Amino acid sequence: MAKPRQGTLKNADGLGSDSALAALYSQFSSLGSQVWWFADEHIADMSLPFADNAWQCFTNRCDIAKQLQDTGYQVLLGDFDIPLEMPSPQTICYRVSKEKAVVHHILNQALARLPLGGCLLLSGHKNDGLHSYAKKAAALIGTQAEIKKQDGGAYLAKIIKQSSPQERLNDSDYPRIREIAQTPQLFSKPGVFGWQKLDRGSELLISQLHSYLAKVERLPTRVADIGCGYGYLSVMAAQILPDAEWLLTDNNAAAILAAQKNCSVHHLKAEIVLADCAAGLQGPVDLVLCNPPFHQGFAVAGSLTDRFLAAAHRLLTKQGCALFVVNQFIPLERKALGLFGASQVLLEQDGFKVVSLQKD
Repeated sequence: MAKPRQGTLKNADGLGSDSALAALYSQFSSLGSQVWWFADEHIADMSLPFADNAWQCFTNRCDIAKQLQDTGYQVLLGDFDIPLEMPSPQTICYRVSKEKAVVHHILNQALARLPLGGCLLLSGHKNDGLHSYAKKAAALIGTQAEIKKQDGGAYLAKIIKQSSPQERLNDSDYPRIREIAQTPQLFSKPGVFGWQKLDRGSELLISQLHSYLAKVERLPTRVADIGCGYGYLSVMAAQILPDAEWLLTDNNAAAILAAQKNCSVHHLKAEIVLADCAAGLQGPVDLVLCNPPFHQGFAVAGSLTDRFLAAAHRLLTKQGCALFVVNQFIPLERKALGLFGASQVLLEQDGFKVVSLQKD
């Protein structure tokens, strides 16, 4: 199993207590009410500080949005796009994300919207790129970053805006949905996990779909793609099941935007829903396709697989089946015991395994 990153302590659920996030939280009580907080997936594994209901939070994940709202924060759920009419804050807080394009996109907006004399607070670890991000951001607004080491190997950077930025950090044209493959044509964007590539695990799942369907009595007419990303599994499976209806769901707003584009281009009869592990969605479906994430924030999260299994089981018809692809170290068959009537490993290759799970 993957080791925790620097500054991450594993808990009983396999999630981590992030020292960089803790360093940021330690500053909250000294901040005023004019605060923006950019919250990425890493906050899922820690308790939230007491909310100031005047703070404005931004997140691209519906599970994080609910967590923040339940604690009393004001939340704007979307692809980290800030309305121009929103009043500027005095302080912006951000624990840097895993993806460089996301970080640069958020920093560009933060640096533009802060007033002169406003404060940008960043936290992270050395191997997250915190020092580089802080120094580049500070240089754009005519100042230097004050970077201090915190507990657990974390760093906190304080940047006071001295001038308006005349340039932008390269955010890979973050908002733009662009073509990443031609046969078939596929679209994606920054902010989606693995947005520039064809995921090997998903390719292996699709490689098994035709032979699996050849053995079933009746072809599935309604298919769910849980944790759909930009929609690769649905687009590829639709070539084998052209008459099926599709239900795609992901907790990431960027993924939903890209999945909508791909379903439109390929004329899929699809419902595409922003939801946390298919929460609130109704079945039944005949088939579930799933390549579940095994990381949450900066930590390995074994309980995520359990949640995806439970969601698949809930959505399936009594005779339905789920096809999962997971890393070989994940004991999917054992985890499925008690939920599914039978399991079979269809393929083990390249560090992945494709597993069929029969509900009854």
